[in-house]
Amino acid sequence: MKLTVQTVTLASFLLACVTSAQAENPEWVPERQTWRFQVSSPHSNGENPVEVLLPTTYDPAKKYRVVYVLPVEPGEERKFGDGMKTMAEIGAHNRYDLIVVAPAFAEVPWFGNHASDPRRRQEDYLMKTVVPLIEEHYSTLGTAEGRLLFGFSKSGWGALTLILRNPDFFGYAASWDAPLMFTDEQFGIWGTDENYGSAENMANYLPSRLIRKQADAFKAKTRLVISGKSKFGTLSDKRFPYDGPSHTEAFHELAKSLGVKHLYDPDIKMGHWYYRGWVDPVMELLNSLVEEDNVDNTGDDAP
Repeated sequence: MKLTVQTVTLASFLLACVTSAQAENPEWVPERQTWRFQVSSPHSNGENPVEVLLPTTYDPAKKYRVVYVLPVEPGEERKFGDGMKTMAEIGAHNRYDLIVVAPAFAEVPWFGNHASDPRRRQEDYLMKTVVPLIEEHYSTLGTAEGRLLFGFSKSGWGALTLILRNPDFFGYAASWDAPLMFTDEQFGIWGTDENYGSAENMANYLPSRLIRKQADAFKAKTRLVISGKSKFGTLSDKRFPYDGPSHTEAFHELAKSLGVKHLYDPDIKMGHWYYRGWVDPVMELLNSLVEEDNVDNTGDDAP
C-alpha cells in the first residue's frame, strides 16, 4: 500500500481531510504487533515507514499521549538497536497507556532542515507529515502536552533540538547519552553535512545554543530529561575535540545555570544502543514529568 501525506499548505482543515482520507489502511505487522504506514512527503526523499504501537486496550473514545521514539540510523538500519522493539519489550504502551510511534528517515537523522534541499527537511517531515498523520488517524490529545520525544545519541540530540526549537508544539523530551555539547565545528561528521547542508545552518540546531535562547520557556515546569553516560561520557576524538565533563553533565550544568527545570541522572550507564536497561528507567523519568505535576528536580539526583 502506498500512502501519500501532504503538508500544511492551505488551511489545517484541508490537511485533516487529506490525511484522514489517505491514512485508512495501514499494514498490520503481526510479528511486531504494530501498524505500519509507508509515507511519502515533499519534505523527504522516497517512501519511509512509520510504525505505530497501540495500547492493548486502545479506545477511540479516549485521548492518548504519543511518544515519538527517534532513530539514530537512516531507513530501517538497526545496528544500534530497535527503539520500537525495546519499547514493546518494556511494555511502555500499556504501562503508560500511550501510543508509541517510530518514524524512519531517508538520510542519517539529525532532525534538522537542510539549508537548501527541500527533500531533506527532517524537522518539517516529523512535524508536518508524521505528527498530523498520527493525530488524524488515531485518538490523541493533539496538543503539546500529548507529544513526547525520546532518543539517545543523535536522536537524543534530536529530541532536545526539536523541543527547544518548538516549545509550543512538543511538550516533553528525554535524552540519554547524546552529544549535547557539539558545536558547528563538528559539521561534516556522522552525516551532519547531509542533514544540515552548512555549518551556519547546523548552528541553528545546537542544543547548547538553543537552551540559552529558549530558557524562559522551560523555567515554569520540568519538561526535559537529561541522562546517561556512555559513548558521550568522556569520549575524546580528533573529529570533535572536547576537554571537559561528560556531555550529559556539561549540559545539565548549563541548564541549571539558566534556571531550566529538568530531571538529571548521569548514572544510567551501559552500551550505546537501544537497550531496555536504559530505556526502561529513562522512560519512567519521562513519564514522571507528565504524571507528577512537574516537580522541580534540577539538582544532582533524579528522584
